[in-house]
Amino acid sequence: MPNVDVPLESIHNFRDVGHLTALPRGLLYRSGRLDEATPSDIHKLSSEYQIKTVIDLRTKSEHIKQEQKTGIAPRKQEERRPWETVRVHFIGRRYEVQMLKELGLVKAIWLLILMLLQLRMAAIRVIGRNVLTPKGLEGLNRDMLIYCRAEILQALEILVNPSSYPVLIHCTQGKDRSGLIVMLVLFALRVPLHVIRSDYVLSQHGLDRIRDSMREEVNEIGMTESYMMAPECRGCCMGIL
Repeated sequence: MPNVDVPLESIHNFRDVGHLTALPRGLLYRSGRLDEATPSDIHKLSSEYQIKTVIDLRTKSEHIKQEQKTGIAPRKQEERRPWETVRVHFIGRRYEVQMLKELGLVKAIWLLILMLLQLRMAAIRVIGRNVLTPKGLEGLNRDMLIYCRAEILQALEILVNPSSYPVLIHCTQGKDRSGLIVMLVLFALRVPLHVIRSDYVLSQHGLDRIRDSMREEVNEIGMTESYMMAPECRGCCMGIL
């Protein structure tokens, strides 16, 4: 099994997916966000792991929040990095429209008012509490497979290009969106389902050192602490596939 305790100072949940059947080591990596990466982390990713392409699966809201937190525009950070960063805004317009439908008329109007007032986090909490929390992790992954097909295809098009490698895929925690893309790649390579599931649950340990900050983040967006977990019984949406 891969080591999720790789000595990266400020990048959590990092691992080489290449311990799995039919996928060589040193080609595909996954992790949480890179925003707080130290110079040592960047050097290690560039020199030791030779990362050539980074696929960032986060939403526009997540990038805005990170810029407010650090005071540094993510684009500026990306320009300084020794690899190409490709943004795939995983929660696209089709899924946004679907979530509005699921909110119902009154809550959807309230959400639009919050957005017009530029109260983005308050609007996200409305969706978190009323749409995402009732679904749970399995429901969220099911929805992403249905409503985020264009974004999934965008990520997979990068991964089928040999010149992209080595590739690092990340979202915020490196657990669900990153896990979904990795799952599809491994499934296409006919990796056994129990092995795919075992890779997903490694995030349970890979996120241990940021568990407190994760708790704050999920509470902020109106979701429950179940979204912090990577339990085996929910791994990889096996029933959907």
